[in-house]
Amino acid sequence: MGLKSEIKRYHRKTSRSDRRDLIAHWEEEEIYNEEIKDVFSLIFRTRGCYRSYNSGCSMCGYYTDTNPDVDKKDIERQLETARSNYEDQDIVKIYTSGSFLDTEEIDDDTALKILESFDAEKIVVETRPEFVDRTRVERFSQAVDELEIALGLESANDFVLENCINKGFSFQDYKDSVDKVSDLVSIRTYLLLKPPFLTENEAIKDLDNSINKIYNITDIISINPVNIQRGTLLEELWHRNLYSTPWLWSLAEALTSAKDREVPIVVSKAGVGSKRGADNCEECTDDIIEHLEQFNKTQDISILKALPECECRNRWKLEKEIAPFLHFRGTPKILRNRYTGYV
Repeated sequence: MGLKSEIKRYHRKTSRSDRRDLIAHWEEEEIYNEEIKDVFSLIFRTRGCYRSYNSGCSMCGYYTDTNPDVDKKDIERQLETARSNYEDQDIVKIYTSGSFLDTEEIDDDTALKILESFDAEKIVVETRPEFVDRTRVERFSQAVDELEIALGLESANDFVLENCINKGFSFQDYKDSVDKVSDLVSIRTYLLLKPPFLTENEAIKDLDNSINKIYNITDIISINPVNIQRGTLLEELWHRNLYSTPWLWSLAEALTSAKDREVPIVVSKAGVGSKRGADNCEECTDDIIEHLEQFNKTQDISILKALPECECRNRWKLEKEIAPFLHFRGTPKILRNRYTGYV
């Protein structure tokens, strides 16, 4: 059974939502034009990513919040909720658990109405590359001060995209979509740290390679350490001890080697520090997360070069060495503390 079929099988185990309200909204901060700006983020409940109805990505469980029966009026009511909670933040990030530019999720008139509802310096929307149309993007960009198109590339390696993630497009597809509109909008690119079936070392190298291939064609890079989402093939691998989420040491190593590139790099905090997300040991996880947050705000690489030492760093180094010789691709966290005697 292929990866696509396996993903589809696990998606069937988890139902979609029957709700029609806004999924979530929250406030955060992000560096923009070398200043810390307030951000208002929101997730519209739409029908979701079209690929999730056929198979989807191996690690993505966002489809569980989507509703295939959501209509235009539902989205307009969600917009009213979002507007009532918006407090003139400088940046607005709009998510749909799919593609904002997919007219099956949000029609053009509604999309334009959403964009015009927020008086922000920059508005960020997500999309898959196949929905990037220059004429539509130009129309949308004229409705806001600055429009940023966020693309979930995940990896610049086509083998990883196809065989580890089941992304459904190639690196060239991503590049082509950027070329279409990069003179009209700014580009944000999402990269994953440790897709399924990669060891810790392979994951670091994949992220480093991806950054090297895109830093001169994107305006900002957002790194997403993989977290275990419900209703996914990745969750099944995790339950079977065939996958472990990345170490924060791996994230720091990748960032340290990448920051000689003149492009902002921010780290997503989704799941970080939790049982299902990237972490270290209990002694240092919170401290490392604090350093990562400071890096996000300052882009000062010296913050990551001065991370506090911890015994678990030796276990991380050992895992990187022995993982290729294990019968599974990734070491369960339950085993990590057992390495202490070998350090």
